[in-house]
Amino acid sequence: MRRQFLQLLVVAAIASVILGYGIERASVGTAYSDPFSKIRAQDECTYANSAVGLAHAGGWLTPKVLGRYLLFKPPLLLWLAGLSLKIFGQSLFALRLPALAAAVCVAVILFWWTRRERSILIACAAVVLFLSNLLMHIFARLCYTDMLVVAAISGALAFLYADPSLARTRSLWCCGASVAAGVMAKNVAGLLPLFILALYCVLVRTDKRPPLARLASVTLIAAALIAPWHIYQLIAHRHWFWADYVQVQLLGFGIQLPVTSAESQAAFYFRRLSLSDPALALLLLTALPFLISALRGRNQVLPALLTAWFAIAAGALLLFRYQNLPYAILLIPPACLIAAAYSPLLSGQRAKWGVLALCAIFAVKWSEPGKIWGLSFGAARPLPAVAGLRAYYNLGRANELILADSDDFFYASTLPLPRVRYYFRVQDNSAPKSFPHYVELGIMLTEDEFERLPQLESTYASRLRDWGLDSTEAIGTAILGQSDDALVRLVKARPGSDYYVTLLELQLLERDEAIRHTHTVRQLPYGRAFLLAQTTGSRPVVPLPARW
Repeated sequence: MRRQFLQLLVVAAIASVILGYGIERASVGTAYSDPFSKIRAQDECTYANSAVGLAHAGGWLTPKVLGRYLLFKPPLLLWLAGLSLKIFGQSLFALRLPALAAAVCVAVILFWWTRRERSILIACAAVVLFLSNLLMHIFARLCYTDMLVVAAISGALAFLYADPSLARTRSLWCCGASVAAGVMAKNVAGLLPLFILALYCVLVRTDKRPPLARLASVTLIAAALIAPWHIYQLIAHRHWFWADYVQVQLLGFGIQLPVTSAESQAAFYFRRLSLSDPALALLLLTALPFLISALRGRNQVLPALLTAWFAIAAGALLLFRYQNLPYAILLIPPACLIAAAYSPLLSGQRAKWGVLALCAIFAVKWSEPGKIWGLSFGAARPLPAVAGLRAYYNLGRANELILADSDDFFYASTLPLPRVRYYFRVQDNSAPKSFPHYVELGIMLTEDEFERLPQLESTYASRLRDWGLDSTEAIGTAILGQSDDALVRLVKARPGSDYYVTLLELQLLERDEAIRHTHTVRQLPYGRAFLLAQTTGSRPVVPLPARW
């Protein structure tokens, strides 16, 4: 037992070093969450803004972002990130520590699981596959919910595997708590273990299944743990909870949203998963026939559970209409287990050579960070806006900052500036349709409405109070304009604000003599500029971490 514990500690230490190395290289929101489509991790800025707010100002039950409540998902990630920031101080390491810890837990679970069924070499192969996977490297270093839910699902199924009948009270409670943790990290995605359990019961013989009463107990335990926060929000912020959590997140993004690319769901995920880790894809393909063969007798727990896990995770990706690469990491742990346990390339005498080959592949990935399958260890193409906005912050200006068609991926929202607003040039009304309650509450305004904000603010403030938010900070956070003249009118109507604009917008604004008299220009070397109001106060400049 002691030797096994030491092995798990070694795996945890190795995983912490490999996945944690370079965790502070990329600024908040600047890493690619989808390196194939070159999509930056802008959601991290949203989570960072909220977590920093929790650490500094409290409000733990109902997190906020830019002054408004943030109820699209339950707050487990924000709680953990906020607590980490409060304990360790503001840093990228503290912000991303929960995701890193979750990834390390998954690595330990994979080793423990495979070691119970196969040799230590096969267990090492499962861990090497996991630690050399590009997606694991990305999301272990990002403040995202996805790694937490993967860890919760892996934990729930590990407890079931250790005690297939769930006869022990500890197994029952740990399985239920893991399901609850997944739900509190990423709402309905956390319920996947229950669907996996249901399919597992179909695939395996009756004597290998947990009794129905035990499955019901797991469900009740999970429900009891997730109920308090959900009930509180239904009572305290019923309108907001329904609009964010149900209408936008579950129905809008899950069911009603059109497919987001020309690719089918299957093609979108298959292409990215196979290109990001060809070795895992090859081993998985060679393992599937042997997994199916082992499943035929219906008398083994491992093949039935792994099949159910992989099938339900794949089915969830195909059914959920929003195409988003972070969701694909749901498939990585079961794929690593299936590949290690059933691939003929890792069986018998070939195991040691297979492990050596995987280690060599890991080294090649490390040496080729520029390849689509390469491992950059946290490095990312710098985002010019980060340097520009940090320099602006250091000026100590007391004005609000309005960012027009910004290239910062909401990085400005993570800085302790007096007030941040975003102006978007839009061609249609898709944004108001996606977030209709933002329009009703004045969070999202047209440029014309923003000009009339002094007359409209009291109305929006009253609506926000009816929704449980006694603050006007969120009003006008997003401003929508449909013409070139809209931005000119905005600057003229708000001469005391600072602006972050493109050079093309700057040329348009400089044509207006009134604007030339109210603002001075500070050009930036990457095609952007600040319009700084000539009237300003000063504010204390709290030093930011060297990397943020």
